[in-house]
Amino acid sequence: MRGHILCRLAFTAVGVAASLTAARAEVQVSSKPTANMSCAAGICAPTATKAVLNIGDLENLLASGNIEVATTGSGGVQARDITIAGAVSWSNASSLTLDAYRSIIVNKPVLDAGNGGVSLVTNDGGSGGLLSFRDKGSLSFGSSANSLNINGSAYTLSSSVKALAADIAGNPSGSYALSTNYDAAADGVYSASPIATNFQGTFNGLGNTISHLAIHGKVKGQYLGLFTEVESTGTVGSVRFEDAVIKAAPSSVSAVVAGVNYGTVFNAFAHGKIGGGAGEDTGVFGGVVGYNAGTIKQSGASVAIVASGQGRLGFAIVGGLVASNEGTVEQSFAVGPVAASTGRGLVIGGLVGINDIGVIDNCYATGATSGGGPGNVAVGGIVGENALTIESSYSEGAPTGGAESVVGGSIGYDLSATHGGVLSALYWDTTTSDITNLSQGAGNIANDPGIAGKTTARLQARLPAGFDPSIWAENPGINGGLPYLIANPPQ
Repeated sequence: MRGHILCRLAFTAVGVAASLTAARAEVQVSSKPTANMSCAAGICAPTATKAVLNIGDLENLLASGNIEVATTGSGGVQARDITIAGAVSWSNASSLTLDAYRSIIVNKPVLDAGNGGVSLVTNDGGSGGLLSFRDKGSLSFGSSANSLNINGSAYTLSSSVKALAADIAGNPSGSYALSTNYDAAADGVYSASPIATNFQGTFNGLGNTISHLAIHGKVKGQYLGLFTEVESTGTVGSVRFEDAVIKAAPSSVSAVVAGVNYGTVFNAFAHGKIGGGAGEDTGVFGGVVGYNAGTIKQSGASVAIVASGQGRLGFAIVGGLVASNEGTVEQSFAVGPVAASTGRGLVIGGLVGINDIGVIDNCYATGATSGGGPGNVAVGGIVGENALTIESSYSEGAPTGGAESVVGGSIGYDLSATHGGVLSALYWDTTTSDITNLSQGAGNIANDPGIAGKTTARLQARLPAGFDPSIWAENPGINGGLPYLIANPPQ
């Protein structure tokens, strides 16, 4: 591992698009009547910046031939995004192209059940746009022989974990996508990461779900997850996991998506369980990624983690989303319970175990964190031990530890002041955390600057100071009324 490491939610992000579309310049594909759209010669384009293409109308057009849905219309009309707000399917040889000035947002299933293809284009004239799959959004195909092109790159479609692993082994720098949901129960239990090749390319799950992935590590010091390691050029995105079970051998680095990430993990959501022993060295356990030196964005975890030490020298680093962070974690969350006990010591955080030379921005954690053992123990609602920067984030869960533990509402042990880090707009819920002492934002520093405690009622009443309303929102029916991330609110 480069660098060093210091001492049933259905994660299908509920759609808020319905409440936002009225204010956004977009082409919406939905059950509403077609409005402000002109379809001719195989191209549907807007006649106003806010336009609707009815699902039935689109499916009828696809029944007759290839169709392109664009955001740029004649006479200078320019919508920005394409939003799929209703399920779309067709079963012939026709191809669908979505060409967006900025983003393509898929909130409902799109099924190419025939032998046609799909082409997706983002940032066609704009910038900062993304291809994202939210709510129940996915793109699936009737066969892995169908064609998929994203922003000019042809993707190889894989219909199973084993097929994906074989494809990547043949070309680690290629472009790959999951063609449909896959139940990995048929694979049995893997003894190592299914994708053993260090990944240098692009993988897009297209919002599809891998369920029942089971890995039981047999060798000390393994990197465990669907991916062993994502390299700096690698990208893993828009994939969901349900009921994953990872059991680590001692001294391993374990997570659901990737053991180690040096690249980019985007729009990935994990649900399941992780357990195992630290051994006589350091056991590293994270919900989505074990060790991160790259970027994790708009991702989430509902992973129950239970780590234990083996022998008097066992040491564990545990985080609900990431165990050890030396990169960037942004607009992400963790809601699973995290617990650990070990012989020598542990560091445990609701979101990240250790934030070493990393940055955490616009994140939250709601799961309970608990740790105990006779050695050094640091437990925090957001981070167990921090040496750099955390901004615009909060925790709700209750951090607890044994007699020798250092426990803080947000951070167990904070070293940011001596490492040039920054703490800003960092909060913990004093009602649900059972830490009502307002000086205990960090376990080792009383009244640590940049951390504040707020009651549940205060957090529900308005966005805390320092939370950008273009990133965060509040709604009584979402996340218990607490702040949630607009890009990926929990269901």
